[in-house]
Amino acid sequence: MLNVTDLGSGTPILWVHGFPLSSSMYENQLAIRGVEHVMPDLPGFGQSRPQGGGMTIDGYARLMVAELDHRGIDRAVFAGFSMGGYICLAAARLMPRRLCGLILIDTKETADTEEARQGRYASIEKVKKEGVQPIIDSMLPKMLTSDAPPETKVRVREIMSSSTPEGVMAALGAMAGRADSSAVLATIAVPVLIIVGEEDSITPPADAERMTKMIPAARLAHIAGAAHLSTMEKPEQVNLEIAKFVSGI
Repeated sequence: MLNVTDLGSGTPILWVHGFPLSSSMYENQLAIRGVEHVMPDLPGFGQSRPQGGGMTIDGYARLMVAELDHRGIDRAVFAGFSMGGYICLAAARLMPRRLCGLILIDTKETADTEEARQGRYASIEKVKKEGVQPIIDSMLPKMLTSDAPPETKVRVREIMSSSTPEGVMAALGAMAGRADSSAVLATIAVPVLIIVGEEDSITPPADAERMTKMIPAARLAHIAGAAHLSTMEKPEQVNLEIAKFVSGI
């Protein structure tokens, strides 16, 4: 069983978190009204226990849809940040009828390069020996701009630190083995909002701009003053864009 926060009423949004985070990365989005917020912690992250063994991006997508089934939700807006975006794109390929909208936040559609893939495998070995702390230390500076409030940096570290070694290693393996989703983009028949921090160095604006051109009904929102973790660094801007998007569905 996954730990799932389910609050509010209205249009369901399934919030899929990124790596190595938890659904708490969306805590500021709970301010968006007229929405049922379904916020699962992936296995081994936040308050969800590891499942044991390997995972795939498709496997995560099926777990997310199972949470909708458990709540009797037929269709939802799927919102995914970074790795969560990979999972939402897998859902769009595997179960397109379950989406009534799609929000892609600081993510991309392409698979890992061979160099990036080998880097993930090296990170798995590091986690086996040293735990999750080296992963957190290497990723945190890329998540936020240097101007981010100290309390935001502390909160992001706190959320990352709830990750288990098993969850982190499974997610690294899943991301390394994920398929390229480029061909999926042209098949998406629901409204799409693409959000990117203007200072995101992990999935920079060029990635978001490329996806916007490839999706028939996509709108792009640049978030000024944000790096990769735009939902936490500039929540007011992000929430405004999402509320406007959902109201039009």
